[in-house]
Amino acid sequence: MSDNEPVKGKKKFKMPNTYVILFGVICFIAVLSWFVPGGAYELNANGDAISGTYHIVESNPQGLWDVFMAPITGMLGSGAISGAIAISLTILLFGSFLEMMEETGAVKTALKRITMKNQNNMHLLIGILVCLMSFLGTLEGAYEEGIVYFLMFVPVILALGLDTVVAIMIVVLGTQAGCLASTVNPFATGIASGIAGISAGDGMGMRVLMLVVFTGLVIFIINRYADKVKAHPEKSVQFFRRKQDLIEFPVSTNENLELSGRQKGVLAIFVLTFAIMVVGCVPWTSINPDWTFFEQFVAWIGVTPVLREVLGSDITPFGSWYFPEIAMLVMVMTLLAGIVMRYKADKIIDTLIKGAAGLVSTAFVVPLARGIQVVMDGGQITPTILHMCESTLSALPPVAFVIVALICYFLIACLIPSSTGLAAATMGIMAALSQFAGVDVAIMVTIYCMALGLAKMISPTSIVVMTCTSAAHMSYGDWVKRAAPIVGFLFLVCCVFLTVAVML
Repeated sequence: MSDNEPVKGKKKFKMPNTYVILFGVICFIAVLSWFVPGGAYELNANGDAISGTYHIVESNPQGLWDVFMAPITGMLGSGAISGAIAISLTILLFGSFLEMMEETGAVKTALKRITMKNQNNMHLLIGILVCLMSFLGTLEGAYEEGIVYFLMFVPVILALGLDTVVAIMIVVLGTQAGCLASTVNPFATGIASGIAGISAGDGMGMRVLMLVVFTGLVIFIINRYADKVKAHPEKSVQFFRRKQDLIEFPVSTNENLELSGRQKGVLAIFVLTFAIMVVGCVPWTSINPDWTFFEQFVAWIGVTPVLREVLGSDITPFGSWYFPEIAMLVMVMTLLAGIVMRYKADKIIDTLIKGAAGLVSTAFVVPLARGIQVVMDGGQITPTILHMCESTLSALPPVAFVIVALICYFLIACLIPSSTGLAAATMGIMAALSQFAGVDVAIMVTIYCMALGLAKMISPTSIVVMTCTSAAHMSYGDWVKRAAPIVGFLFLVCCVFLTVAVML
């Protein structure tokens, strides 16, 4: 070889993007369906699997048609699988909402003022945001809507000299620390406890302690990483995007930080939107059956002639809101902000469309993730995988049982990240197994919550992980490298909690 001939370097491995990874998982599950036998459990009146009733059924291997239909079914829904269209639509409309806030300059200016006031209190700001996320996680299972909070926090985080990874960590680790220790989350603790035949209050003391410990640990972990990035920005995996991120997620650099009267009105709309969102999603009657004031108020509207005709007779009360109602709220608030700023109708609509277009790529992630569950259910392999865990756990002593149960639940939660779906598919069986092993059923409910929270921090089927990393232009592989040691550490802390619980 001539000395002047250039040496060809090895191509550096590049992690596939989010869409490739998720579609690859769909294909992998489809291949498994050709080798893993189909199975089924008998179900009780509530549709929950009954322990000891597993039986093999005729396999239903998934072919190319099923693979390519999976994301479509994941978007639109079919049978027991709820579609992701409401989630995707909410993401698009939230993009419109943020674009309107950007156009008015109100939020940018407010965020700039917050940044300047907290330049020397970075740790406090991160702590407050993590506590907020953890609170939402433990209260109402904040998960899919995590992308909403990420897009709200990231401009402030970048303005502090940090990277988008910090914002992702605040949202993903914060919300799931709360979900991991679900105290009153009706979509996890409530449903699982009901299936297990115990009160949602059983095990509450342990979960409250877990909430404090895990939230504190997450705050410490994120602040430690933030200090490292602040001191050495070049060590950030996202350092190569620093300039692009500041352009994409800007905070006003205008030295005039005074808000006009109209901007103050828009800022009030911004705050009110999130306040209504939280109040609307918190299941008040699940926390306390006597808290029926919102239902009573809606019922009063329904029988009051003028209000019934003007407002409508089919209003969803606070406490029962989900993505359709959130999408409506965000759309209305986007239009209202434009009206407050006295924008013309054409400008309001153009802003709405521009904002939605910016989050199309993120919105498409959700049906792909949901498509994994579609293929698993279509191939009828979910009960078989569950039965393998049942067989593994049945003869273990208590301490070993809870640790192996956490591992099994974590693996299943990676495949079924839906809190409701996971509880319905597994809790009837796992609760019965825990009784045979001499373990309190309340501890099994806590194991379920732990595994679900851990899985949603790192699994490629986790919507909050995939949407936030996609919006931040961070590869899933880079997130795994950052999150895996953290999840491993939190897993060990969970094991300590469980060991102490079964020994007491």
